[in-house]
Amino acid sequence: MTKGRVETIDVFRGIAILLVVMFHFTARLPASALNITEGAPIPVFFGWVGVYFFFTISGYCIFMTLERSATVGVFLARRFSRIYPAFFAAVLLLFVFGLVAHVPSVPEAKFHVVAPNLADVAMNLLFVGEIGEWVDGAFWSIAVEVKFYLLVAVLAGMFTDPARFTRVFAVLALVMAPIWAVSTLFSVADSGPITPQSLLKFLTIAPYLPFFAIGILGRQAQSGTMPTRGLMIANVLLATAVVWIEAYSFELHDGWVIATACAAAFLALTALFLRFAAGKSIPNVPLLSSAVAKVGLLSFSWYLIHENVGISFLATLDLYMPAWLSLVLVMIATFCIAIVFANLVEWRFRKPVEGFAMAVLDWIGRRWNRLAVLRTVPASKPAQ
Repeated sequence: MTKGRVETIDVFRGIAILLVVMFHFTARLPASALNITEGAPIPVFFGWVGVYFFFTISGYCIFMTLERSATVGVFLARRFSRIYPAFFAAVLLLFVFGLVAHVPSVPEAKFHVVAPNLADVAMNLLFVGEIGEWVDGAFWSIAVEVKFYLLVAVLAGMFTDPARFTRVFAVLALVMAPIWAVSTLFSVADSGPITPQSLLKFLTIAPYLPFFAIGILGRQAQSGTMPTRGLMIANVLLATAVVWIEAYSFELHDGWVIATACAAAFLALTALFLRFAAGKSIPNVPLLSSAVAKVGLLSFSWYLIHENVGISFLATLDLYMPAWLSLVLVMIATFCIAIVFANLVEWRFRKPVEGFAMAVLDWIGRRWNRLAVLRTVPASKPAQ
């Protein structure tokens, strides 16, 4: 991959994290929950689609990682080491933060309704926070990522040809997401916390598969081996429909207007990605593009630590200064924390943990030959 392509992916990440942070700090909670009495910042109500754009970027990058991994074991070790050290530290850090700092509880917005306990921490660390309470509401998407990695590993073990793997994944997305959509559109109000659509989300990540599929298909398009253009078009349309349905379910008033705006925002982001996948350059704004790319380098750490910390800071600062100034200061503060967090945890422990994970998987592969698919190096060929 060329330097230009690497920077473009970081630009995409930077755009996505800025959208998500702005959504959480301006539109996730009502102004009253943040102690804002007047002059509330303009709500970036569509910013949550940045998470779904992250899924598309992830599909692209994860398929690239799979291409460069000798075995499924190497792939899993690299993905585990990429996210788990930082995620582990963030869960513990934010749990302690919640014990010593005030994080607003906003039941009507389903935000921090119940303070997490040690059992919730354990469930978070196993990526099943839905069973109890997420220590931080943003962690749900990390669990989705992990389930995506596992699905990729299973399919890669079954379909070694990249084109066939891509076709199977894309078709699976086209089957599962509509099932979720139908169950959502015809769901019964007040049917309880466990519903068909919630189970499809938790067990199969059904509504998110088209977003990952777009990324995988984009990577295949760059290599000139994308199965069919029709699969890409179908998954883009389906992903846009998922965004519309999700946005519509969020809103009680003018839901279709908000849903359409969110779908349009997602389509705009996807158009940029498709242009990139087609080998065309995306608009470059001097200084700004490189700055957004640098933000993208820190997107994972910023995503992990920004929400609870930022909301807590905002609720305090809004008591003493204009809301717009609080927003600027909190964005700067949480980004600076992300820089420290990335240097102390995310980047420092990635390689050591990857080495440890590969050693464990290699030991398993050598001990049980039937699990050789996990080995970190391909089995040597017999001498001729």
